[in-house]
Amino acid sequence: MSQFQLKVLHVLDNKYFQNAEVVAGHEGLLRIVKWAHVLEIVHVDNFLVGEELVLTTGISLQHGIEDFMTFIESLIEKNCAALCIEYGSSIQAVPEAILAIANRHQFPIIVFHEAVPFVRITQDLHSQIINQQYLMVSTLESYSQTLNKNTVLGQNTEDILQNMYIELKTQIMFSIKGREPVLYPNMTKSKRQQLLALNKYAQQFKHEPIYIFDQHYADLTLFREDGLFSEFELLILDRTATALAQLLMREFYIEEKKNIEDASILADWIDQKLSKEEIYKFIVSHYTNFSQSSGVVFILATPSTVMKAQEDIVYSKLYYRNLFEQHGFIPFLFERKSYVIFILLHAKDCRAIREILNSIFTSLPKTEFYKKQQTQEFQIAVGKVVADVQDIFKSYQTALETLYICRKVQASSFFYDDLHLYHLIYKLQMQVNLKEVINDYLQPVIEYDEKYNSKLLETLQVYLQSNGSKQQTANQLFIVRQTLYHRLKKLESLLGENFMKGHNRITLEFMLLANSLIDDKS
Repeated sequence: MSQFQLKVLHVLDNKYFQNAEVVAGHEGLLRIVKWAHVLEIVHVDNFLVGEELVLTTGISLQHGIEDFMTFIESLIEKNCAALCIEYGSSIQAVPEAILAIANRHQFPIIVFHEAVPFVRITQDLHSQIINQQYLMVSTLESYSQTLNKNTVLGQNTEDILQNMYIELKTQIMFSIKGREPVLYPNMTKSKRQQLLALNKYAQQFKHEPIYIFDQHYADLTLFREDGLFSEFELLILDRTATALAQLLMREFYIEEKKNIEDASILADWIDQKLSKEEIYKFIVSHYTNFSQSSGVVFILATPSTVMKAQEDIVYSKLYYRNLFEQHGFIPFLFERKSYVIFILLHAKDCRAIREILNSIFTSLPKTEFYKKQQTQEFQIAVGKVVADVQDIFKSYQTALETLYICRKVQASSFFYDDLHLYHLIYKLQMQVNLKEVINDYLQPVIEYDEKYNSKLLETLQVYLQSNGSKQQTANQLFIVRQTLYHRLKKLESLLGENFMKGHNRITLEFMLLANSLIDDKS
């Protein structure tokens, strides 16, 4: 917006420049002027920050072309707007070599053929720059107030983009990840394709990312053919992106309210009380373009010992909802006791869904949100991925089993598919008295530990996990080899000399897993 920027071309309209002449760098007359500075020294590095209009009488440049060369190159390197030279006793002409450098870098050199009052020039230009800055801040404040007012009145995305376009008259693009970009004003199909085919990192684009719950959710983008974005345009871009983020947050909260209303239906769904037709009718009422898809249940469990603020629960639900939507899932969620249950549907097959979930939960532990939840002892579990929405109850049951297992043992995963052996033990526990079976194999070791306060059971477990490596076992237990040999000798006396061979070893590994899963108090 030119009314908020002073350019070299505009400076030439100043009354003191009426008889001035541009002798080089005509193609750089659109450079921005942010300040005017009088300099009479050759070495200027410590006196400039960029985009200054430099005024000089040339008193320091009269001793030789080398000084002049150093001076002009420093101005260009510092990205100054232009150089104004007053011809007089110090300098009467600009050397051709200097003009050539200025033209090559499109750096304007303006000469005064008569004496001019530098003080008056700097006063005039500074007043103009300050007035423009004041006008820009006032306009920006007015724009921000309009955004806030319209937010209260219930504006939508298109209203915000329309206000932005009215202010800037520049092509706008709003793109939410995983969705088609919205262009304002809209374009013909061919022009739209041409625009979207351009490299998004080209200088014609200026992007402002929109984050929702620490997730990069969308981008607001300006497009200019010349790639010259003003400070005002960038400030408007920033304000508008903030308004869109607030609008998206409001939409998330409205969606959360709708989910509360759907809670009873979702509960019936996972409890196997709905027919396939009823399930499809419910899904289509929310997503009209829904087609056959696979699904999975994700459970977020809050510890019963922690007093939870309601806003923390809402924040967690919105965070995970946004996270799953970013990866193409259709999420339905509700609360049951201390669980937040997510039913996640996806158009891709079961294997592809598992890969997407792997990607999500590989990145999640790096976020501050997840780290905070871990300190509060939140737990998560992912059930079995099912190919039919009618089988979601199976995913729910397996997610509950996975949550139970993760609470009992230090499992390396919270995916049902990664804990098959634990699930087998869990199901056996439901059918037989597994504690008696465990005692048949491990009771001598357990009783010895209780009687002598030793650590034979732990030693056995680490020894098996280390595939019988004595050095690795000693290192993990932080004991010397001699102590380990003594413990292994005692284990041989309690379990038999062949406890590490064949089926004996497999049986012991299974019983150790079962022992870690079963609650001693049950």
